[in-house]
Amino acid sequence: MPEVPLFSDPQVAYEQARVLLDQKRWADALPWLEQVINAYPDVPELRLAAAQCRERVAFGEPLLREGGLNQARYRYWIQHHEPAMPAASLPLIQNWWELQSDPQGDPQWMPLHGGCVQPADQWPAMGWLVLRHPGCALRAGALQHLEDVLHSEVTSAAVDPHWISADEDCINAQGERCDPWFKPGFTPESFWSRPWLEGFSVWRISWLRTQGMPVPPLDLSQRWEWVLDALSRNPRPWHCPQVLAHWQHGEPKISEAQQRWRALALGAALQRQGEAVMAVEPHASQSGGFQLQWALPAGQRCCVVIPTRDRADLLEACLESVWRSRGLGENALELELLVVDNGSQEEVTEALLRRWQLRLPAQFRVLRDERRFNWSQLNNTAAAHSRSELLLFLNNDIEALEPGWLEAMAAQALRPAIGCVGAVLLYPNRTIQHAGVILGYHGGADHAYTALPYPDPVHRGRPQLLTNWGAVTGACLMVRRNLFEQVGGFDEGLPVEFNDVEFCIRSGQLGYRHVVVPEAVLLHHESQTRDARRSSTHDAALKRMQQLWNVHLESTEPWWPAACSPTWWDGRPRGLEELI
Repeated sequence: MPEVPLFSDPQVAYEQARVLLDQKRWADALPWLEQVINAYPDVPELRLAAAQCRERVAFGEPLLREGGLNQARYRYWIQHHEPAMPAASLPLIQNWWELQSDPQGDPQWMPLHGGCVQPADQWPAMGWLVLRHPGCALRAGALQHLEDVLHSEVTSAAVDPHWISADEDCINAQGERCDPWFKPGFTPESFWSRPWLEGFSVWRISWLRTQGMPVPPLDLSQRWEWVLDALSRNPRPWHCPQVLAHWQHGEPKISEAQQRWRALALGAALQRQGEAVMAVEPHASQSGGFQLQWALPAGQRCCVVIPTRDRADLLEACLESVWRSRGLGENALELELLVVDNGSQEEVTEALLRRWQLRLPAQFRVLRDERRFNWSQLNNTAAAHSRSELLLFLNNDIEALEPGWLEAMAAQALRPAIGCVGAVLLYPNRTIQHAGVILGYHGGADHAYTALPYPDPVHRGRPQLLTNWGAVTGACLMVRRNLFEQVGGFDEGLPVEFNDVEFCIRSGQLGYRHVVVPEAVLLHHESQTRDARRSSTHDAALKRMQQLWNVHLESTEPWWPAACSPTWWDGRPRGLEELI
């Protein structure tokens, strides 16, 4: 390996590393990357690139592929890091029941704990219903493991679930385990867009009886409706972060017609719950997923708040792209553009603002605020100057790509159950900058899936689906104005970092859910290296967050899969935090 000179400017080393990475010279690129990491140890994409370089050098292939695990890496994890299951030969204490067909094809209750077969015309007196797809096999020891969990003090006292889900994987043509799916805890929008109860779930029979639920049908399409009915009754969920089921090779077999019927059934179920769902369609690129569209009432007004200080080039691109991508027609949003000028000095900025005021005299306003930069204060002041039903807080370095994103975000923000609405933000190189915020990451909060390419198959394509998160970034955050006022606006004691996260936690305390909308995919023109430099205000802001909301920063659940590392944003399972 050639000797690598040291540079006082890490940007020089970064550019050299990028040239070598583009040439696939992994061993040569690694020392340059390490120089930059020494200067900026908290830059996610640099650490991910270095990890992949080390693995390519060591193995000759990228064992950690973008967004998940390839077969070699999963095999390594199974051998060295997967938690063991209890012996499958241990006797079962709980009453476990599964519906099966008798020789005449009629349903019957089959006891998995040892006991007598019972007719399926009524519920067993007690125990648990094991709901399993015929093409999905239970892992040896799975029920014994659930018994251990259900008898643990933590689960029985704190969770007391009505139903349980678990992680799963597949069996390939060679009989090997592959393609793991590490799932988050249950949140409604995430489940609606990518259901995860098809293979295996467990339901408390006593709860089903008190709800008057019918015995689930053997027919899989009717069973989907049964699951949706059960979930509409708000049972207490619990997710077991262990792989407990294996899809057999070639399963599940769901035809296009069946998936379309399932989409219709989901839409009907949501409408019965009072959701203003206009359409549910099979997802165009994520097999098994759904694209959901909510109605947007006509005549809604949205104020786009954009703080800025000079950088007319960024502001021009932001304004032009927002105005160009706005919807037109009867249900289009009425836009109000409110630029908060925080002490701009350059003539080109002043000329830009005058030009937009002449271009849109009724829709464009400038609010001058010469105080010291405080993101929370600037946005709170701007919000107080608007009477629009919706507020969109937008950084001046955001650029819209396609029409429809504003309307998709607004349709979510107007839903009574929803608090803050975010977008998928991409760096100019089309890697992910933000697809949701993980609460509990390193004792604070940070973005999920940063530096992964977009689109990416991580967690069954989650960045391309409507998903729930503990928070969304303030670089693009939409919220109802009356909710913003109810919560009390942004915390002005957090002038730079964590103000968006703190606001989301406060609104979440009131019962509102936060979502990232897959139709809103925008560019974020911030420097990937400079962005992660820890500012002089970062440590104080983190300390304030931990003092205010430490209990919410102790765990990444339910937003992040419990089986996945809470310190790596790329979705790798626990145990693979080490870098080869």
